[in-house]
Amino acid sequence: MSAWSCPHDLNGVCQLVTGAACDPGMRGCVLYGKVRFADDKKNQPRKPVKSTLAKSPTPPAKRRLPF
Repeated sequence: MSAWSCPHDLNGVCQLVTGAACDPGMRGCVLYGKVRFADDKKNQPRKPVKSTLAKSPTPPAKRRLPF
């Protein structure tokens, strides 16, 4: 047996699929279609799920014109 830790996982949030909860093997993951998991549910194609930990990005401040 071996263990693996995803380098793109930051506190349960995927850094490759912006704002998605880290779920190894989901679409967009570096493992997608490359490995087989022991759990059959993990081997089915899965869409990314939005993480509750991910913060929504704040919109950039609007530029004010001098006139």
